[in-house]
Amino acid sequence: MHKVVLQLTSNDHAVQKSALSHIHNIQKAFEHIVIELVTHGDGIELLMKESALVERLRIMHETGVQLLVCQNALDAKNLSDSDVLPFSTIIPSAVAHLIVRQSEGWSYLRETF
Repeated sequence: MHKVVLQLTSNDHAVQKSALSHIHNIQKAFEHIVIELVTHGDGIELLMKESALVERLRIMHETGVQLLVCQNALDAKNLSDSDVLPFSTIIPSAVAHLIVRQSEGWSYLRETF
């Protein structure tokens, strides 16, 4: 089974939409795949309750995509877990999580424009 972790650090709406399109295309390309979207820095805005892409994110979550938010980024922006979409998961450190996933053999994609 394939496993891929995508890193998102941008609050640019076009970059965020592109990341979600990439996830959708990956899901179409593989019958069985595990996908994590790791957000940190300004990228955490995608997974906040006021996100413009909430419905798309909800559907992705329902198809098994794990949506991860960095606690360090939340702290840096004075945000709390109550600001995050309820179907997201808060992780202590996005960078540490990415290091672990890569050492486990996961494919890695950085979402940028």
